[in-house]
Formats: sequence, C-alpha cells, structure tokens
Amino acid sequence: MIEIDLLVRAEFLYPVSPGMPVIPDGEVAIADGRILHAGPRQPEGHWAPARTLDGAGRAVLPGFVNCHSHAASLVFRSQTDDHAAKAALLEVAFRMEKDITEDEWALLAEAGCADMLQAGITSINDIWYAPHRLAETVEACGLRAQIAHKVFDVRLHELWRGDYTHHPDIGEERLRDGVAFAERWHGAVNGRITARIGTHATDTCSADLLRTARAEAARLGIGMHIHAAQSAAEVEQIKAAHGCGPVEFLRDVGMLGPDVVLAHLVFAGTGDLDAVQESGAAYAHCPTIYPRRGRYPPLEDIMARGIRAGFATDWMLNDPFEGMRNALNAMRLRLASPTALSCAQALELHTIGAARVMGLEDEIGSLEPGKKADLIMVDIDRPHLQPYYGDYAALVYYARASDVVTSIVDGAIVVEDGRPTHLDRDRTMARIREHVPGWRGRLAALGSRAVFGPGCPCCG
Repeated sequence: MIEIDLLVRAEFLYPVSPGMPVIPDGEVAIADGRILHAGPRQPEGHWAPARTLDGAGRAVLPGFVNCHSHAASLVFRSQTDDHAAKAALLEVAFRMEKDITEDEWALLAEAGCADMLQAGITSINDIWYAPHRLAETVEACGLRAQIAHKVFDVRLHELWRGDYTHHPDIGEERLRDGVAFAERWHGAVNGRITARIGTHATDTCSADLLRTARAEAARLGIGMHIHAAQSAAEVEQIKAAHGCGPVEFLRDVGMLGPDVVLAHLVFAGTGDLDAVQESGAAYAHCPTIYPRRGRYPPLEDIMARGIRAGFATDWMLNDPFEGMRNALNAMRLRLASPTALSCAQALELHTIGAARVMGLEDEIGSLEPGKKADLIMVDIDRPHLQPYYGDYAALVYYARASDVVTSIVDGAIVVEDGRPTHLDRDRTMARIREHVPGWRGRLAALGSRAVFGPGCPCCG
C-alpha cells in the first residue's frame, strides 16, 4: 500500500501523453505535488490516499496552458469586439489603459485569475501592467504563471494619431520596472511564479530598447515575450521604418532566440516565418481573437515548419474549449478540409504544446509520472455532452469552460465545485460592479458606442 496525498479518479482519463491514449476508468495518484501514476485504475488497496476525488461522471485531463494572456484586460470586454484590430487597440484600449489605476488593475487581475482557474486554465504567460499585483494574486490563488511587465517607449495613447515617436526615458523606466519585477518574483513560490521581459510589440519598441531588453533578459537568465505581426498597421510601420517585416526586424536587432515567445503572427510574411524557424523562437496562437478580426494566421504553415506552437486566450474570453473549437473551425474552413486539424491536435496545442512554448514541457502539459500535478476534472454528466462516448471530439467539440468542476495545481485543489478555493469570488465581483459606472464613463468619453447605462452621456 502506497501512501499518497491525493487520488483523482476518472471515468475517462486524457493524459495527453505520447500516443494520445484515452483511458476509461483511469486515475492519477499524486504525492508531494507530483504525479506518481496516471493510467488505468489500480486494484483497491494499492494506494493509501489522504483524499480521493470520485471519478464517476468525470473526465480528467491536464490543466490548460495559456501561453499568451492578459489576465486584467477584461475591462475592455465587449468594447473592441466589433472593431477592426487597429481601432480596437489604438482608439480604445491604448487610450484608456493609461487612466486605469494600479488598484484597478489588481482588482481586474483577481477577476481574470478567477475566470481562468474556473475555466480549467492552470498556467498562464501574462504580459500587462502592475505585474507585482498580478503576482500577488497568483501567489494567493494557486495559479501557475510566467509574468512580464509591459515595456515600450512610445506614448501608446497617441498612436491613434499616428505618432510613433520613441521616447528613451519612457523605455528606460518601463524596462527598469520590468527588471525589478523579475528580480523580485522569478522563481517565487517554489517556482510557481517565473518572470519574462515583456517588450510589448515590434512597433512600440525602438531597436535600442529591444537590444537593451535582450541584454537584460540574458543577464537575468529569463525569456522574453512580445506581440509580433499582429496588425497590418504594425507591418506597415515596421516596413516604413526598417524596410523589412516585424519578425525580421527582431532578428536584425538580435532579439530572437529559443527563449522568445511571439504572439499572433497574423500578418507574418515568408521572411518573418523564416526568421522564427531559424531562431527557434516559439509561437503563441490565440484562436478566439482572430475570427473576430477577420483574418487567421497561417497556423498550418507554422506547424509544418516545426515551429513550437501552442494555444492561448489573449484577452477577454478565457474559454479553452471555445478556443479549440475556433481553431478547428477556422482551419477546416481555411483549407477546405474536415481533417485540417484534429480534436486531439487541438487539445495537444492547449496543453503540452503551450507548455513547450513556455519552456515548461518537462514539468507540465501532460499527465505523466514525475511531472507536476496540474490537472482538471470536467463534469461529463451534463445534457449537452450526452451521450458521452469518450473520444476526443466528445470533449473538445462539446465541453464548455463551465463544465470544469475541479482544478489542481502542484497537487493542491485550487477550484472545487466550480469555485476558486483561495479567492473570494463574490467579494471580487461586488467590487468590480462598483467600478463599472466609472469605466463605462471613461469609455464613453473616448467615443465608445458600445456602452449603456449610468456614466454614459447618451443614457443621461
């Protein structure tokens, strides 16, 4: 009889291990935060668990890994979804971000972390404002995170006017803050929190800032995180200033390498993809946001090149199941083929694939002995999942984020019965509601046509 901390049983176990088996009547045995066994159910008496989670009506799989996120960005929910990419960022988000206080970002991060944990996301790679406050919430709630401070040297709120002037003092201050964050938090909470240097985008960072940031990341021994080729406007700006594509620009300034995560690549040209492939950089693909913008990245080309790729939520809709379905539908429509991407591949991309992007594939992303115990339980006893046959399509095409009932990180239960165990969700939601009129008023003042209610001039 082997003493363990936790035994998680499953009607269907999806370990996302080599060969992609589906194991009926499976179980995961956990001790000291790591997996001892993930496979068929062992005879009664084999384990002596301190606690057992019953597997009847449950699917068990690795926690989703979100390799590009903005936990606190939910302040813009519904405010950019009917906009072109350029307008969404330049005319709405960038103009309002400067007026959000650190305490507001901290509150929004609490809501974002609760949202992701409840959706089955157990690891994030986040780049945003107030990283210290996000790290504090991550520490408290049990999430796993790589976090970067948003570094740039333009005035983001002036980009909508076409002003891309680089200001060295802005870049120096933001990079200094990003380095200070990394020095304080990298490796914190027994390694559950790590840091990156988060140069924002190719058109919002000068060549000098990118070179200095690269040097600081190398000195600290940490990776980097950047948006690249996410809009036509960015590509135009880089071509006008440097005569090449956005990722080619990153290569030319010496920033690219295997420790760099590139988000989006929607408008990446052949030269850009060559630069990614040659450098060994990784790619964060955000399948929910692209259909809204009317253009889908060349995921099939990226995967065919052997570029490390994984799925992410980007901002506002943190539903991995919705993301996987978006990717499946988009790829099959793009290539006019019902086999362009399989449900098993989609799940791989949101688990072990995304873990590879973050450099964490040896620790998380699949349920295998020795790995950290990051896993979730999905309630498959729900009408929209019936009849449940156990194949990958049954899970990926029909489950929802709201079906996640349990999330476990490092062997600790961080969501139980669909609610975070270490966050006061009701208190957070009450505080969010208190701030909504003020946020609504600020958005209306920027010309948003999507806000209604108190604080909106059109509503009195």
